[in-house]
Amino acid sequence: MSIQVILGNSGSGKSTWLYDQVIRESGTHPRKKFLFLVPEQFTMQTQKEFVDRHPKHSILNIDVLSFQRLAYRVFDDLGMMDFVVLEETGKNLVLRKVAAQKENELEILGGNIRKTGYISELKSLLSELTQYHVALEDLEQVRSALEQKNALWHKLSDILTLYRGFEEFLKGRYVTADEIVSLLTKVAPESGMLRDSVVVLDGYTGFTPVQNEFLEELLPLAQSVQVALTMDDREPFYGRPDLQDLFYLSKKTIQSLYDIAQRQGVEILEPVMLGDG
Repeated sequence: MSIQVILGNSGSGKSTWLYDQVIRESGTHPRKKFLFLVPEQFTMQTQKEFVDRHPKHSILNIDVLSFQRLAYRVFDDLGMMDFVVLEETGKNLVLRKVAAQKENELEILGGNIRKTGYISELKSLLSELTQYHVALEDLEQVRSALEQKNALWHKLSDILTLYRGFEEFLKGRYVTADEIVSLLTKVAPESGMLRDSVVVLDGYTGFTPVQNEFLEELLPLAQSVQVALTMDDREPFYGRPDLQDLFYLSKKTIQSLYDIAQRQGVEILEPVMLGDG
C-alpha cells in the first residue's frame, strides 16, 4: 500500500512517463490488474495512446477508465446492476417536470424556468451540490442565517424547493450519475477488482469530496496509487497551501491525498519531479 505523486510543468512528460511505466510493469506482471483513471472525456484517447505505445499493441491487463466507468465495472463484477441510472438528459426532463409542478412556489427562479438553457443550468447546480455533499439541511442552515428580505434568502428558497422536489421524484426510482461514485465507495471493500491493483490517476487538477471519499477506501486496498499533477519544478509542494499560490489546486490536492494516506496508514513515497528542478 503506497501513494506517490508525479509532478511537473504542463508538457514535461508526466503522462508519457506514466504510460511507459504502466506498459513496462504490465508486461512484467501479466496477472496484475492496472487501472488507469482519467476524466471521462479522455478515456478513448488514452486507450488509443496505450495501444499505440504498447509493443504488442494490446492492453489486456490495463484498463483505462473514468471514476464512473470504474464504478460500473465494479458493480458488474459484484452483480449489483439492479438500479436505473438517470443520465444528463433524464435529469433535465425530471427537473423540468418538477419545475413545472412547483412554478407557483418559485418567487425568483419561476420567471426564468422557460428560458432556453435555464433548466440545464439548474441541473448543473444540483449536480455540484451532490458532488460536494451539500445536503438540503446545509442549504436550510445557510438560509436561516440570512434575513428574509435578502435576495439570496429567496433564491435559496427556490433552490431548496427544486432540490427537494427533485430528490422526492428520484427516491426509490432512479440513481443519478452524480451518486455513482458514492455507491462505489460503499462497495469498494468487497471488490476483488480493486484489491492489490495498481491505480494511476492522470489528467485531474483535483478531486471532489465524493471522489476523495472513494480514494480513502481505495488506498488501503490497492497495491499502489500514483497521481499526476501539474506543478512547476521550482515550487515547494509540502505544507499547507495558500489561496494565493500559483499552483494552489495542485498543492491542495497533494495535501488532501497525504492526509488521507496518513489516516489510512498508507506509505507516502518520494514524489517524482519531471523537469529541471
